[in-house]
Amino acid sequence: MTRHAFAPDQTIRVGIIGASGPGWGRIAHLPAIATIPGLEAAAVSTTRLESARATAKEFGIPEAYDNPDDLIGSDSVDLVILAVRVEHHYGLLRKILQAGKPVYSEWPSGSNLQQTRELRDGFAAAGVYAAPGLQARSTPAIRYVRDLVRDCYVGRVLSSTLVGTGTPWGDVVDPRNAYLQDDALGGTMMTIPFGHTIDGVCSVLGEFASIAAMTAIQQPAVRLDGTGETVEKTTPDQLLVSGQLADGAMLSAHYRGGKTAGTALHWEINGTEGTLVVTAPNGSMQLSPLTIQGATAGGNGLREIDVPASYVNADPSLPHAAATVAETLLLVQHDLRHGTRLAPTFDDAVTRKEMLDALRRAADTGTTQHLA
Repeated sequence: MTRHAFAPDQTIRVGIIGASGPGWGRIAHLPAIATIPGLEAAAVSTTRLESARATAKEFGIPEAYDNPDDLIGSDSVDLVILAVRVEHHYGLLRKILQAGKPVYSEWPSGSNLQQTRELRDGFAAAGVYAAPGLQARSTPAIRYVRDLVRDCYVGRVLSSTLVGTGTPWGDVVDPRNAYLQDDALGGTMMTIPFGHTIDGVCSVLGEFASIAAMTAIQQPAVRLDGTGETVEKTTPDQLLVSGQLADGAMLSAHYRGGKTAGTALHWEINGTEGTLVVTAPNGSMQLSPLTIQGATAGGNGLREIDVPASYVNADPSLPHAAATVAETLLLVQHDLRHGTRLAPTFDDAVTRKEMLDALRRAADTGTTQHLA
């Protein structure tokens, strides 16, 4: 039980750490906050005061800092949003925990399983509200697919197949994404596009009971676009996964690094009474609009299925990335005002990290891993 209490009509003042240039905080969180009554952007922190002030001016934010400690300690901030590179998550989350402030931390919310477990336990022991940015499960399309499956649109699920792409893990990347090639930092194809997407899949179908995997680095030399420089890629750019879910259904997935003219994201669910297919132009399920198609037993091929308007809570004028964030922030706002736990939790983050850790062990050892 968290110890935060906001009145139903109380404005929640938000401070964002990481909101410069084309970063996620600036292109997704700030536009989302601007459309949610009762949330107010009160402070922003970046690595340079100049960029912080520019973002603050653009979005009408009162406070700008070049030190995250100042934002965390500000009396004008009720809720902290952490949207920086993954290797900085752990240290900053510990500071936010010590300050006793609610936090929404972008995924992967820690560089490894040990860090995420420690953070989960720390926030729980202190009664401090913390939500990880596992946004895919909160999108209208995935919530609707979840309900279709639960309402037996496909009957009993027999199997599921996922194919996806991680664009920044090819042989040429933007220099700003050079750090994503370093496996030790934790921001990898496995944790980011695959991690986000498989979390959405598991929110619909349930968790793995057993998992087998193979990984490879097919393009170890990565050219930094426009610079002539290269960096070494130490994280897999090919990921093959197969396993059995807790209810007995089989699931296979293949993620590939780099750009493709073929399939960016294709997820198929096959059951005793029908099929559902979810596709997108981006390999991260939370980053682009999803198209749902379905066919029931005896039907004449797939037909497109529209998501009912009742599933959409965010402002429809928002770009998709910002709308996805807004859907999750609306859940965070409800949690803080009403004591619910609708947004993803750090228990969910640990569950996903445990699955990814088992996947890595399966690939490293060549043996099937069994999960609780």
